[in-house]
Amino acid sequence: MSADKEAPMPVDPRSPDAAAVAPVADVWEFLVGGLSAYGRLYGLPDDSDQVQGILGTLLRLHQPEKLPAVVDHVVQQVLDGLTPEALKNVMVNRASSTLAKATRRWQQQLESQVEDILATYLQRYSPTLTPDTLRSAATAVMPLLGNDRPPTRAETVGLISYLVRTFDPEKALTRAINPIYLAIAHKLAISLSQKPLEAAVSETVTAYVAQYAPTLTSIGADLIATALGAVLKNQVDFNFDTQLSVVDEKLLIEQVSFQLNILRQSPLSSKAAEVVAAEVNAAVEAFLSHRRDRDEAVDVTTGLVSDDGLSVSSPWTSTRPPAAP
Repeated sequence: MSADKEAPMPVDPRSPDAAAVAPVADVWEFLVGGLSAYGRLYGLPDDSDQVQGILGTLLRLHQPEKLPAVVDHVVQQVLDGLTPEALKNVMVNRASSTLAKATRRWQQQLESQVEDILATYLQRYSPTLTPDTLRSAATAVMPLLGNDRPPTRAETVGLISYLVRTFDPEKALTRAINPIYLAIAHKLAISLSQKPLEAAVSETVTAYVAQYAPTLTSIGADLIATALGAVLKNQVDFNFDTQLSVVDEKLLIEQVSFQLNILRQSPLSSKAAEVVAAEVNAAVEAFLSHRRDRDEAVDVTTGLVSDDGLSVSSPWTSTRPPAAP
């Protein structure tokens, strides 16, 4: 074996501390047992992304109090160490079988919901979907579902992999439309129309975090909104074909937040994004300097401060939770 050491992998500052979320033996055994029970009842897919999705749902149902980032980290650790022997030899009991059945029910419900929304979108807004646009549309649907328990990255990746393999656009055009999904399909159409602007904002936020806030653990809506404003002022730098405007700012912010916080995507930043990120940093620094100059300890009318350092609305009117101390 070579004596040369491999260079350490770069650490995503938004990821949870590995030591704090390493699965203990009983959690590992329970997850593998649940996965084994799932395989015996329904069969396991041959796609690792879909297996990852099953593990994500197993853990979220088993320990619903876990944060999404922790769920994804533990799932990845289990997946990395999973072997056919472990699945074969693990003990499957009534609890793991019950969990496997609940996982399958939740997956089927989510699959059916997303398929209905995509079918409605196809029939109302776009009669064709390529594999790439299907993947993009399926991803954009996820933050629009409004579930009490939004899916984790593991579950999202698993569902998208399943849909890309199984969703038939031609059959979807003959599928009966459920009226309850018309509003979501409309939001999906708007979200997809804003993709170029959304990509530029994501690049800009990623560039800002890399250059000016590498320890930032979550991307707040206010930072995304600041980046959006900066991008709109500097559209020429991004070489957009036409002058773009925001159709729905809230939807765009939700999409970017989902990509960066849940899917934990880190798009490569263009030169334009790096330049605009400097403007975002100037705006953040100006805001923080203004707060320091005013030296106001507590004023409920000025709003909370989110993790990204920017102002949020007053805690008496805001629907966003306060930043963790």
